[in-house]
Amino acid sequence: MKILLNNTLSKKKEEFRPIKKGQVGLYTCGPTVYSYPHLGNLRAYIVWDVLKRFLDSEGLKVKHIMNLTDVGHLTSDADSGEDKLEKAAKKEGKNAWEIADFFIQVFKDNLKELNILPPSKFVRATKTIKEQIKFVQILEKKGFLYQTSDGLYFDTSKISDYGKLANIQNIDLQEGARVEKNKEKKNITDFAVWKFSPLDFQRDMEWNSPWGKGFPGWHLECSVMSQMYLGDTFDIHTGGVDHLPIHHPNEMAQSEAATGKLQAHYWMHNEFLKFKDGKMSKSAGTTFDLTDLEKKNISPLAFRYFVLQAHYRKSLNFSWEALEAAQTGLVNIVRDITGRKLGKKVNQKYLEKFQKSLSDDLNTPQALAVLQELLADDQIEDGEKMATIYKMDEILGLDLKNLVKKSLTFSNEEKNLLKQRQVARVNKDWNLSDQLRDQLKEIGIEVEDTKDGQKATRVNL
Repeated sequence: MKILLNNTLSKKKEEFRPIKKGQVGLYTCGPTVYSYPHLGNLRAYIVWDVLKRFLDSEGLKVKHIMNLTDVGHLTSDADSGEDKLEKAAKKEGKNAWEIADFFIQVFKDNLKELNILPPSKFVRATKTIKEQIKFVQILEKKGFLYQTSDGLYFDTSKISDYGKLANIQNIDLQEGARVEKNKEKKNITDFAVWKFSPLDFQRDMEWNSPWGKGFPGWHLECSVMSQMYLGDTFDIHTGGVDHLPIHHPNEMAQSEAATGKLQAHYWMHNEFLKFKDGKMSKSAGTTFDLTDLEKKNISPLAFRYFVLQAHYRKSLNFSWEALEAAQTGLVNIVRDITGRKLGKKVNQKYLEKFQKSLSDDLNTPQALAVLQELLADDQIEDGEKMATIYKMDEILGLDLKNLVKKSLTFSNEEKNLLKQRQVARVNKDWNLSDQLRDQLKEIGIEVEDTKDGQKATRVNL
C-alpha cells in the first residue's frame, strides 16, 4: 500500500520509501525526566505509537530509538538558566540522579497505562557522554565551533541552510525571544554543544572533557544517539512542534555538519494539546497528567481515544467535558462488542478502508470513522466483525480485548449485589431491584434486563 507522510522538511506529503527494503529506522524525541509528563507531552507518544504500529502492520520491521534527557536541558530551552534536573533536585532535596531515576520510571509507567509499545531501545543521555564528547571533537576539528566563557558553541553561520526545517532563515529573530541574550555569541541562533561547569559550586552531573569539566548541550544527545543506533542517515525523526524553533534545527545542523549527510529523510511533528486556547505547558502552569485523570475516574485509554479523534497535525483543545465524552464513546464501543463471538475471518473490505485512512498521513479520525461504520453494519456476522475490530485495534492500541475482559470481571462484593438483584427480580420486588440497579450504576456497573436474564457490564474503564 502506498503510504503518504507529511514531511516537515519538504513541507508536503510524500510517499514513504524506506532506505532499506522492509526496514524502518525511527527516532522519537523523548522526555526531559525532571517532572511528571503532562498530557500534552503524552499526546506525541500516542501518535508515534500509532505510526509505529501502522508501519509494522504493513510488514515493515521498525527499529525505534528514544532518548531520555537526564542532563543538559536548561530552563530557557536554549543555553541559559539552570539545568532542569539540577533545579528539580534542589527543590526536592534529592540529587539529579535520583530525580532522573524516579521520573524515568514514571514515564515508563505512563506508557504502559496508555498502551504505548516501548521503543526498541531507551537511551539515557548520561549513558552516552563519551560518544557525545567524541562528536563534539569532530565538530571542533571541522571548524564549526568556537569557545566562550561558558562553553563551546556551534557557529550556525557556517551552515548555508541552517533552520531549513522551520524556515528559521526567513524569520526575523529577536534576541531574548527565541534565544537568550549572550554578548559572546557570534550569531543569535548559535547554540551550545558543551557547557562548562560553574566555578562556584559542584553540579550533580558533570564530566571531565578536553575542554574542562562540564556537561553536554541539550541538542547533542539526539544527534549522537540517532547516529549510534540508526546510522548517519535514517528514515523518520518525530517530535512535537515545540521542537521546531530550537531543538530540531540545532540537532539537524550539528548532525549534518559532522557527517556531511542528511540526518533523516522524513521529519514528522505533532501539534499542541491546548488548554483554554493556550499551549498546555509546565511553565504556564496549565498542565494535567495521568494522576489528574485518575482523580476524575477517567481511564488513560479514554485519553488515548480522545487523542486519536483529531489529526496529529491539528491542535487539539483539552477540556474535562471533551475527555468525559471520549470516555463515554470508548465505553459505548466496549459495550457494543462485549458478548459477541470472535471468529477467525476478517472483513477485507473494512480492513482495507481502515488501512487506507492511516496510509494518508496517519488519518486517525477517519480510521475511527471506519471502525464506527463497521460496528453499525448489521450485515457483518459477529465473528467476522470482532476479528476485524481486534485487527484494527492492533494499530489503534485501545486495548479492546482487555477492556472487554475487564467489563465482565466483578469483585465478590459486586457479584453479591448482582445476585441480590437477580433474586429481587425473581421475587418481583421491583423497588429493591431498581435500588440495586442504581447502586450498581454508582460503582460503574450497568445492568440490562433481557429475555435471557440480567446482563451486567462494567462501564468504568
